[in-house]
This record gives sequence, C-alpha cells and structure tokens, in this order.
Amino acid sequence: MSARGLGYRLFGARAFATVEDAWPHLAPAVGVAVLFVGLSWLDLWSMVPVWAHVAGLVLFAVLLVAALWRGARGLRPASRARAVERLERDNGLRHQPLGSIEDTLPASMDDPLTRRLWRRHKEQALARLSRLRLTPPRSAMPRVDPWAVRALLGLLLLVALVEARGSWIDRLAAAFRPSGAIALAAAPLRAELWVTPPAYTGVAPIGGERTAGVATLRVPQGSEALLQLHGLPEDEAAMPAIRFADEPVAIEPLGRGSGQARLTLERDGDLVVADTPDETRWTMVLVPDTPPRITFAEEPKPTSRAALEVPFEASDDYGLAILNLSFALIDEDRVHEDGVEEDGVEEDAVDETSRETVELLAPSAAPRHLATSVYVDLSAHPFAGLPVSMRLLAEDALGQIGSSEALVMVLPERRFAHPLARAVVAVRKDVVARPEQDRRSFGRLYGLAQSEPARKLGVAVELALATSASRLREVEDAAGRRSVVDLLWEIALYIEDGALSLAEKELRELQEALQKALLEGADDAELEELMDRLQAALDAYLQEMMRQAMERGRQPVPPDQQTMPLDPSQTVTGQELQEMLDRARELMRSGAKDAAQQMLAQLQNMLENLQTAQPRQQPSQAEQAMSDLQRMIELQQDLLDRSFQMQQGQQQQGGQQQQEQRQQGQQGQQGQPQQGMPEGGSRQAAGEQEALRRALGELMRRMGEMGMDIPRALGQAELQMRGAGEALQGDRPGQAIDPQGQAVDLMRQGGQAMMEQLREMMAQQQGQGRQGQQDGMQGRQGQRPGRDPFGRASRNDGGFDTDGTEVPVEADLGRARDVLEELFRRSRDRTRPTQELDYYDRLLDRF
Repeated sequence: MSARGLGYRLFGARAFATVEDAWPHLAPAVGVAVLFVGLSWLDLWSMVPVWAHVAGLVLFAVLLVAALWRGARGLRPASRARAVERLERDNGLRHQPLGSIEDTLPASMDDPLTRRLWRRHKEQALARLSRLRLTPPRSAMPRVDPWAVRALLGLLLLVALVEARGSWIDRLAAAFRPSGAIALAAAPLRAELWVTPPAYTGVAPIGGERTAGVATLRVPQGSEALLQLHGLPEDEAAMPAIRFADEPVAIEPLGRGSGQARLTLERDGDLVVADTPDETRWTMVLVPDTPPRITFAEEPKPTSRAALEVPFEASDDYGLAILNLSFALIDEDRVHEDGVEEDGVEEDAVDETSRETVELLAPSAAPRHLATSVYVDLSAHPFAGLPVSMRLLAEDALGQIGSSEALVMVLPERRFAHPLARAVVAVRKDVVARPEQDRRSFGRLYGLAQSEPARKLGVAVELALATSASRLREVEDAAGRRSVVDLLWEIALYIEDGALSLAEKELRELQEALQKALLEGADDAELEELMDRLQAALDAYLQEMMRQAMERGRQPVPPDQQTMPLDPSQTVTGQELQEMLDRARELMRSGAKDAAQQMLAQLQNMLENLQTAQPRQQPSQAEQAMSDLQRMIELQQDLLDRSFQMQQGQQQQGGQQQQEQRQQGQQGQQGQPQQGMPEGGSRQAAGEQEALRRALGELMRRMGEMGMDIPRALGQAELQMRGAGEALQGDRPGQAIDPQGQAVDLMRQGGQAMMEQLREMMAQQQGQGRQGQQDGMQGRQGQRPGRDPFGRASRNDGGFDTDGTEVPVEADLGRARDVLEELFRRSRDRTRPTQELDYYDRLLDRF
C-alpha cells in the first residue's frame, strides 16, 4: 500500500469516528424532530384547541433547542490518533504498526546505511498493510438507549406516513399555523372507489388501486360500492355532489377533510363525483346473476330395487345451492303402458295440486358445474306406479330457480311376488288415484283381512289390514289419506320381505346420509360415525339376503325353471363389497373425499342393482366341465410354485455343501430334502404333472361329446404340460417353470372361450341376441388384470380369471403400499440368491 492510500484510509477512519462520537449527542434532538413530524402527519394538531396547539409548538421548540445545545457541547472532531486506533482495532493489528510507519529517525542519524535500512523497514510495513480495510460506522445507541425507544419512534413515523397518504407537506405546514390559516381544503380532491361483490359469487373485491384511472367497471349485480373522498372543504355548501344513475348519493363524514358514500349496485349507471369543471366518473356495468341451468343427462331409469336413477347436468354462473326433483300426477290416458309420452301433456292434464318436491343434493362447495347421478327411492311414494310429469329444479344462493324440460314417465314401483302383497298394493294405488272409490277400496281391504293368506301369515297381518280399512272409512283430509297409504305400504313390505325390507330401508337411508355429508363437508367424526353405521347396516342387509336365499335354496326347483350357470364375471360377493367399503373408508381418512364419494357411488350402484343368486340343485355337464377346468388351473399353479421352490433348493444346496463339510455333527444333513420342497422331489412332481395332462385330455374328450367346440388354447396347454413333465422327470425343475406358466395362461384362455360358449347358449335359451353377449364378453376380456412373471394374477377382480387368491381384508391402498415396501426390502437383501433378486427386480420394474 502506498502512503497516499494509507492517508485516504486514515481520513475515512477519522470521519467515521467523528460520526460515531457525535451520534449519541445528536440522537435526542433527532428523536424530538421525528416525534413532532409523526404527530403532524397524524393530523393531531387539527383535533386540539388553538391554545393546546401553541403550547405544543412551544414545548417541542424548547425540547429541540435543549437537545441541540446539549449535543453541541459534546461534538468534537476525532483526532488522528483516534483514527489510527480505530483502523488497528478493526483490522486486528498488534504492536501498533501504523504508529511505527509515522515514526522518523533523529536528525543526528546521518549514516547512509542506517537510513536505507529505515526506508526499507517502512516499505515492508506498508506492504504488510496492503489489505487494510475500513469498516462502516458503528452505532452506540444500544448503550445509550437500552429500552429501544428509537424503535417506537420509527414505527410511529411509518404509521403516520401511511395515514397522511400524499398530504405530508400540507399537514406538516398546518402544524406550524395554530390559527388554521392553511386549510386542508386547498388540497386537491381525491376520490377512491372500492367494489365488494356479494359473498356467494366468490369474486374477489376490487380495490382502489384497480379502480383508479379505469373508466368502465364490470361487476356482479348486487355488489356494494364504497367511495372515499379526501381533501373535502370545511364549508358544507362547497361539498362536491355525488350522483349514481342521475340520483344523488349522501356523503358520510369520516373526519376532518374526509368522507365516504356507500351504495348497492342494482342497475347500470355512472358514478360521478363533481368537483370544479372536471368530474371523476366511473361507468358501472353490472353482470346479472342468471338463473341456474339443469337438464336430464339421460332418461331416468329404475333399478332392480325399484329406486330411480336420475342422471343430470347442472350449472350456474356462481354456484349451485340446492338440486330438487319435482313431479305431479297426470292423466293416465295420455301415457302408454311403458311410460312414453303419447302426444305431449297439456298444462290442464297435470294436477298441480298434487305436485311434490324431493331434494336430490345440497352441495356445500357450491360447484358451478355438476354432472352426476342420484338414486331416489320413490317406491314407497303414493305416486309409485302412476304416470307423473317430472322436472329437475336447480336453485342458486340468490334463490333463483332454473327448471329442466318436463319428462313424462311412470314412477318405478316395486314388483311383489306374494299374492296378498300384490293385492294390498293394488288397493293402495286406487286409494291414491281414485279417492272417489274409497267405499270399494274399503270393502276390498276388509275382504283381504278375512282371506286365507292373511290368516296363514298370522294375527298381525289380519289386524293391520282391518285397521287400515277402518281408517280409510273414517278418512276426512289429505293427511289422513296419506297415513292410510303409508300403512298399506308397510303391510305389503312385511308380507313380502319380512325383516329384509327394514334392513334395505336403513341401508339406503345411511347411503344417502353419507353421500350428503361428504358433499356438505361434514367433519371427520361425523363421517366416521356414519361409516360405522353403514358398515353395520350393510352386514345386516347381506345376512338377511343370505338367509332368504338359503330358504329359497331348500325348495325344489322345477325342471322347466332350471337356469344356466351363473356368469362369475357378473357376480359379486359380500367380501368384495366389504373391500369397497374399506377402501372408501381409507380414502376418506386420507383426505381424498372426492375419491371416497366416487367409491361410495359405485358401491351404491352395485347395491341398487344387486339380486340374490338363485342356487341350483345339481350342476349341468357344462358347469361340471368349468369346475373341473378351474380345479386343474389351481393344481397347475401349485405345481408351478413347487417347481420354483425346488429350483431355489438346488441352488442353495450347492452353496451349502462346503460349509456342511466343515461343520461337525451335520454329516447326515446333506441327504435331507430342502425345507419347503415337496417330499419325493421332482420325480413325484413329474408324476403329478403327467396325471394332470391326462385329466386335461379327458376334459377335452368330454367337451367334444357334449357338442362344444374345444378351444385351441387347451390343446396347446396339453403340449406345454408334456414338456414340463419331461423336464421334471430329468430333475430339471428350472426348465419346467416356463412351460408350466404357459400352461396356466393357456388354460385360463381356454376357460374364457368356454365361458363365451356358455353365454351364447344362455342367450339362445333366453331369446337374447348373441351379439350383445359377445360385446359384453369382449368388454370383460379387456379388463383382465395383469400377472406377475410366473403367470399368477396380481389380484382377483371377481371374474373367472382367478387362482383362488383370498381377497385381503385391508383396503387396496394400504395393501399395495405394504407389498411394495416388502418388495423393496427383499430386493436390498444381497444375501438372497441371484435369481430371486432378479425376480424381485422384474416385479418392481413392471409394477
């Protein structure tokens, strides 16, 4: 570093040291000034009398002069020694090297060699100071102001700065004029507009920054406008005029020089603030809230349990609040027997006095678009089985209602099998549709109460029918008639189903309650309680269905009513329904409520179309062939697993021989079979494989005798079995794995082909078209699940393609996660055989 550079640094250090020493002395004066400016920007002086204003000015002046006088007494410029000390302290220099640079030799020291050495010493000292740095000034305020009063003053100044909002100079000038000679009205008038749309629209408010300088604003109808004015004159006569749509708007005072005006925007217009010749103007264009729109996505159709599936699409510009189904009775002569409208229904043909409304949904999220299906159980309604004019109604948060087109149909009614139940329901329909024939209906009910079927069912049915007849004879108003109609429905259900009807009713009510709770955003505790109740109701319903099915199964089936074998792809078990319910519960607990709602909707769809399977006394030849093939697939799968275990045993046995020779007391262990290997080794497996191949050949022969086409896949499976048997006979289980896996796949394909033939035969017997069954079969084949590298199904979807794997009790999400973690754990275990690790790697790559 040169001497000039060192001089610059010393000058800077001296200046910084002067500031550091002077700031504690000047801080009181600065604090007084900041306090005065803050109070002035807050317009405090306009809120106090003149004498208090004058006293405040005098007090601040005295405080400021005293602080400046006291601070001036302590102001001293820093000395050169103070600057040298600061540089040495900041750079961590020891032994005062800067002082040694300024030292000089005595005049008497005139030896040339000594002077050259001295100059060399100073040059080296300057070189060592080449990285000398100058640090910024440091404040001593933490020591002088331990209570941090300076922070409060800074906060006051910031709040006052925001409050002044452009009137800083005017308010500061007014602080020095106690007489009020300077009026704030001289400041220019400033208008700010905020627009807040209705809360139900979900539209964000429009702040003053977004409305400034904008001539036209498009806002929802019903929005609230807030206009704030600043810089208003003191004289009320000089106040600016505010008009909206040529109508005056009142100004509410907010304080000195400020005011506001509020109005609700219900129509288009100009919001004008008149001030001098220029005007501040906003053109308000209102966006109207249109009524909701709703239509039938498809024609409503009944389910097997007489519920009505109503698919619809609804939309609204700001959100749907309530969705209803409205229907009224019409003249039966205008409707075909199948419920199709004949020539249109005129208004006078609809009995509007009978119109009723049923709530479908009340979504809490207020969606703007909704496309779904809702199941409505109207089988117990008095209009069930009668023609009605039906409309969908959608209501928004404003109360506006949109309606769909009218649809004429016959409400679904339950078909009763018991003769007495059918007779009761027929009387019930007459009571609803033909009230003028009540006397005739009374006689019919009384006759049913005395009939032989009623006596066989017990005293309860006789008394119930007699009671309903008596109440019908004394009915006087609509409420009394409705009670008779409801009683007749309960009697018919009890005659037909017994306890099943009650279980079904409770199950449907809980399904609807849970769906509604999910849509309305209920809390987790309520959802969990409803899920538990739904679980209990589902168990009770399935148990009652099973009990009735067993009772029907004990009755002999006439030969002319023998049915074809059930299609496994169209059946569902109680365990599979339980699996869906568990998965919906887990989705709900994880927060995926939309997915849980979809899963519950699928479960409800299955339950609405659920019918009890009718068991058969003796299987047909075709059924027996299908059962035998299924058993062969299971046996072949078992042989495949055993081959894989034998291959692993051979690999492990070879690696253990050397270790066994070094171990004492284990000489006879080498001849023992490997744990997990079937006793008898590969030769026994070869015998079983050959027996299975012959059984498959016998099955194909039986199919030919029955006149069925033998699937080509079964012949190919027989060849693969032959190759696997030869490999096992030669004690090569590893070479038998691939043909055995191929045989399992081919037998499954053959089973699918046999099922297709059975479907065609069933369609021919029932008079159905063959093409529809083939399309259904192809759709089912397109949904076949994937398999692992050894041909085993990754899961059981309830169809034919199964190897007997149990459906897990836990939900699919947790099961998949556990399986994946186990695969990762085993794949990282390098002590396992190489082939097993490769097997796990292939599984992870595929799944």
